[in-house]
Amino acid sequence: MEKKYKLYINGVWVDSEDGSYIDVINPATEERITEVARASQNQVNAAVDAARDAFDKGPWSRMTPAERSNLMLKLAERIENKLQEYARVESMISGKTIKQASNYDIPYIVDNIRYMAGVARNFEGKALKEYVPEGASTIRRDPIGVVAAITPWNYPLMEVIWRAIAAISVGNTVVVKPASLTPVTTLMLASDLEAVGLPKGVFNVIVGPGSSVGEQLAKNKKVDMIAFTGSTEVGKRLMELGSSTLKKVSLELGGKAPFIVFDDADVEAAVQGAVVGGLVNNGEDCANSTRYYIHENVYSKFLDALLRELRKVKIGNPLDETVDMGPLISESHRERVESYIRKGIEEGGKLTYGGKRPLSKGFYLEPTVIETDNNSSVIVQEEIFGPVWTVLKFKDYDEVIEKANDVIYGLGASVWTKDITRAIRATRDLSFATVWINEHVPVPSEMPWPSYKQSGSGSSLSTYGLEEYTYVKHVYFDISGATRKSWYYQVYGQK
Repeated sequence: MEKKYKLYINGVWVDSEDGSYIDVINPATEERITEVARASQNQVNAAVDAARDAFDKGPWSRMTPAERSNLMLKLAERIENKLQEYARVESMISGKTIKQASNYDIPYIVDNIRYMAGVARNFEGKALKEYVPEGASTIRRDPIGVVAAITPWNYPLMEVIWRAIAAISVGNTVVVKPASLTPVTTLMLASDLEAVGLPKGVFNVIVGPGSSVGEQLAKNKKVDMIAFTGSTEVGKRLMELGSSTLKKVSLELGGKAPFIVFDDADVEAAVQGAVVGGLVNNGEDCANSTRYYIHENVYSKFLDALLRELRKVKIGNPLDETVDMGPLISESHRERVESYIRKGIEEGGKLTYGGKRPLSKGFYLEPTVIETDNNSSVIVQEEIFGPVWTVLKFKDYDEVIEKANDVIYGLGASVWTKDITRAIRATRDLSFATVWINEHVPVPSEMPWPSYKQSGSGSSLSTYGLEEYTYVKHVYFDISGATRKSWYYQVYGQK
């Protein structure tokens, strides 16, 4: 890996203005793997100015959809050809396992880009039609302008694709602020965009703390939209910052996914899904299954099988293809997750499995299972963002739906049952934007990833995700050719 990474502003790689750098730490070894230039206030403004000029004066927003699409397809091919390199770096900076990065994250990202490239060529809307006697109307979609994409550390590259690449694919320009912990693959992406011929100023990358660089970016009057993925509290702050200029704000925030197992479910299938749903991305996933509601008739069977499978989980160096679970992102985050384990026990929960640090080096934490009957407890209500699962018992449908909905979040949920009627009812009654039946996690590129309640607003992926980065414009054509239209008398003169 390079000794230092620079910022990418207006098609130029620029060093830190004041000589300050941010260390990038490998969470598996606790060692520094590289350092990245820290953006100054001047550089934040320069990045926004570059994006503004590129949108207002440059060719990108006025290119044909096919021209932009072809460039996106070249990018997808380039990433695919460098899959192992991207996967290795993504694993090293985030702690996610190499088998997830190389078999899921990067191939999925390539598919995301190819899908976006296709959809951006064919937005649908109303056909030209006469809705009033003397005129015809149609809809066009225009890019919004300059988008500030503020992305998280848990899916460093994927969220840049979902946010920034989605934005530019429909003609916007972007300034990306990746998480300071994991900026490297975003800068690699900038290099590859440069290599495939993206015009300068369309894609800019600045790095620095959210409290300074992120806030300055969000407040800049030349930014038209904020696209953020991260915590609910930061999302609220960004809405506040953007309100002074009424920026459009798209937010994907926290989650607290319920995992509901009814007594007719295939328990072994549910257990397999529970392990995967809870351990995906080391448990650092806004949709990972964290609240397990198990029907009382199968509670013991499920729990015994869950513990059996958890004992098989291999924890270790995420670059080892046989490892199932890597470290958490940082020491401070591990301590935060551990504090929730203590709170759960203090509130009457029973620590049934895990909770320890399995290795002396690296920010590792065992998968942790806490049994509780307190749906109001902190560990049930708040997003922990780690491999800590609460297991609760329920008696009937109405009870579990009420308990599942009793959180501020509304991102994902899953239901495990063989009863199709019950499954359909649950998709209606659960206040979550994605509901999986007998599965947990998959989201195809063709389907949206939206949010309910305090999990955010707007959507990623699918046509809906690309529409996030456009304005809807009504275009009206007079088709009468008359000098004075028939309705003008309503304002002045006579009929």
